[in-house]
Amino acid sequence: MRIMMVQTTQPTFQYKRAIITFLLAYLAITVVATGFSLLVGALLVTSPVTEPLQDPGYILSEKFLPLLNLIVWTPFSLVYFKKRTNILGLRKEALALGAFWLAMALPVDFLGFVVIQSPLSLSAYDFYIGQFPWIYLIYIAVFMSPFCGTAFVKVKTLSGTPKTNKATT
Repeated sequence: MRIMMVQTTQPTFQYKRAIITFLLAYLAITVVATGFSLLVGALLVTSPVTEPLQDPGYILSEKFLPLLNLIVWTPFSLVYFKKRTNILGLRKEALALGAFWLAMALPVDFLGFVVIQSPLSLSAYDFYIGQFPWIYLIYIAVFMSPFCGTAFVKVKTLSGTPKTNKATT
């Protein structure tokens, strides 16, 4: 009896790589978004307020945070998909990565911005209702960033394939 092993061409979800890229992207966006909000606040030169959500610098900057998240998270999805030569199953893996990152971001945000008290802390109401719709657009950006990354992977992979001249074949 002979058993044949078939090598699948479909990539499998890489949990370790997904966790590492999540942590790096989360750290990066936290630093970038906080710095951006502080910079906008400094440029506006307003009087200090006691409620973070009432700060004019934050109010202005939060409108840009979903786009900023998409810009920061997408390169980390490229790191996850690095060296990928097989584009089969890329959409499914992007869906899995986006869902995984979103599932990680929700509790980490809750712990980091609601439960653990810091200058960036908010109440649960302020975090989930007071930042509406921006916080939900940010979560959509986190979820969608792997799809944006796969678009770059596909373009890179397809542009690397040799071109054939159909007229001579």
